[in-house]
Amino acid sequence: MINQGYWKFFIGLAIALSWQSSMGAQVKTDTSASLNSIREGMSSEWENPRLIHSLALTTAVNSIKFSPDGQLLATVGTSQIMLWDVDKGEIQQVFPGHSATEMGLKIAPTAIAFSPDSRFLATSTWSQGLLSPDQAIIVREITTGKEVLSISESDGCRQILFDVSGEVVYGACGLGVTAWSFPEGEQLFNFATKYPVEAIALSPDGKIMATVDANVSGEQSHQIQLWTLAPQPTLLSTLDGHANDIAQLEFTADGKRLVSSSYDGKINVWNWQQGTIYRNTNNLHSSNGMFSLSANSQLIAGNFHSSGMTNLITGLPLRNVMQLSPNEEASMIAFSPQHQLFARIVKSPDSDKFLINLWQVENSQLDK
Repeated sequence: MINQGYWKFFIGLAIALSWQSSMGAQVKTDTSASLNSIREGMSSEWENPRLIHSLALTTAVNSIKFSPDGQLLATVGTSQIMLWDVDKGEIQQVFPGHSATEMGLKIAPTAIAFSPDSRFLATSTWSQGLLSPDQAIIVREITTGKEVLSISESDGCRQILFDVSGEVVYGACGLGVTAWSFPEGEQLFNFATKYPVEAIALSPDGKIMATVDANVSGEQSHQIQLWTLAPQPTLLSTLDGHANDIAQLEFTADGKRLVSSSYDGKINVWNWQQGTIYRNTNNLHSSNGMFSLSANSQLIAGNFHSSGMTNLITGLPLRNVMQLSPNEEASMIAFSPQHQLFARIVKSPDSDKFLINLWQVENSQLDK
């Protein structure tokens, strides 16, 4: 006869085995759910997009930008700006660079900006060595190429932006930022910073401007400054998180995040209102600090190691997104404002030419 102690042992063992089996099943279920969640986070409409155009360029491009209506793509070269018709894959307009009369040369724009209604294109440039531009800022009507505004600044302007109404033009000029009325060109205000301004970004509601310093003789704070623009420009706060020169600044379209990159490739995604960096995107690195944000504020594209795009919310790389060869990287990238097109410039593998590859998602409204 089995004594009472043995009965207790067998009953306890049976309970333990039952509990272990139950826990194992739960762990398996949780693991499966976690894997499914990761797979969903890595999937997007950009899996296996369709290449609709591959446009050849004979020279390198300094910057690219889609018009707000998504119909044009501007590419900036060493001496001219080309406007491409996105649907046709053809050049629609060619604008010259900025003039330097004393040297008889053209200076490439350092920045371009479309007006919100896509009717005008603004370009800016600044003094580089012996080359001093006649005009720091030029705004042209796109259909006619006519200059509708020209602004001279002794040191030029590194960056140019329209406000959300299209009635104000901002320039990062010299020691600070200046605002002019458009198209009148009347100076509205300016505010000075300690060092020349390298880059500026405007929040979607037009109320907040982010600025970063230029690297002048090694003196730079690597700090982002946030300014309220009304009723007068006032320093709101500063963001510290980069150890090297900051290359690019941009707010997401919903205004919730501010993305910054430095030339060493580090990308920070900020909760700018709280002054903190989102941890799940803390490992983002893109060659030369290059990135572009999607119009729905969900994705960031760049020269990332694992994928051409990453989910800006989860930090997960997307699957099957226009993979480049191991020795290849994009020199310029841009999302269209409609989130349906993506442009990427790469060097042609068969020649010294550069290619603008235009990719389209299959559910694009452009097909309709």
